[in-house]
Amino acid sequence: MMPLESLSVTWGAPIIPGVSLAGIPLNAGADDLEAVLSRFLIDKDSLRYRFEESPDLCLSWYGLDECGNGGYSFSIFDDEIVSELKKGVPALSVLIRSWRVYAVKVYDFSFPGEPAHRFVYKGLLSGGIGLGSLVSDILPFTSLEFDEAEEWFYTGRDYGVLEVTGWGVPLEEQPNQLITAICVIPG
Repeated sequence: MMPLESLSVTWGAPIIPGVSLAGIPLNAGADDLEAVLSRFLIDKDSLRYRFEESPDLCLSWYGLDECGNGGYSFSIFDDEIVSELKKGVPALSVLIRSWRVYAVKVYDFSFPGEPAHRFVYKGLLSGGIGLGSLVSDILPFTSLEFDEAEEWFYTGRDYGVLEVTGWGVPLEEQPNQLITAICVIPG
């Protein structure tokens, strides 16, 4: 585990399957994460945060229950640039289970070509794959299994486990679907 002072939330950090996203490592302690996040709070009244290389984000939801389960959800602060159809889509969420970071997820809260697109998470997987890339771009690196119930894809364990969200249908039905969310989860 990295020392607390070396942890940073970075909008362009590489996505490392099964390890970290946005510089937030899986299995980090909830108290450590809270301390790191507090360094990026720029306006306590509006719960406005600015991570390294990120747009201003608003902490739109936070909570942990008595068992240490819950998390954080951050949305674009200036939501005037977000399409009405995408309002409410977070930019970043962190899921905490038993007082530890369990999953980190980024979302594309824009449509291609919209002004909001320049503010989505910029970190990439190996091969230059990120939000807005084709889901099928991952296939040269790993297999994808579509989860009918959740309507997202899982990568193979050999790659490091990711949840990749496209358009909620198998690739056979929509082979050109774009990646709309990426979630790093433990293997």
